[in-house]
Amino acid sequence: MTTTVIVLAALLMVIGLIGVFVPAMPDLILIWAAALGYGLFAGWGNSGPWLFAGITLLGLAGVLADIWLSAGGARLGGSSLWGILGGLALALVGLVLGGPLGALAGFLAGVFLVELARRRDAAAAGRALLGTALGYAVSFPVKLLMALVMVGLWVTWVVVR
Repeated sequence: MTTTVIVLAALLMVIGLIGVFVPAMPDLILIWAAALGYGLFAGWGNSGPWLFAGITLLGLAGVLADIWLSAGGARLGGSSLWGILGGLALALVGLVLGGPLGALAGFLAGVFLVELARRRDAAAAGRALLGTALGYAVSFPVKLLMALVMVGLWVTWVVVR
């Protein structure tokens, strides 16, 4: 059973890592949940609680940094909450139709289209789009680093258990 749990947790973590690249797809939360499931089903061992605490803190820091940096860029560019929500909605459509690149294109198009509809000003919608893209670009490496370290802690946990 432990091998099955390891394989399942690893698969979920790979999906979580892919999610870092795709807006509106679970990422750090999925990695955290996979580590939690591993601990619950395979056992915590001696170092498990400490490593899981590290995974939890990194996941929380990554989620907060992602929200703060992305929202900051979007706000700096003048995007509204509706613009961001519209971007997320079209990101899901883009993911289904065009994979990860479709999700990114859908996210940016959604922000632009909602802001264009709200303001009736293409220049303002373009600034909102640029701010949102910059916020996402700044948050991406932070989120990727957190995800990689979280997975690294889990691999350490599996090896030392």
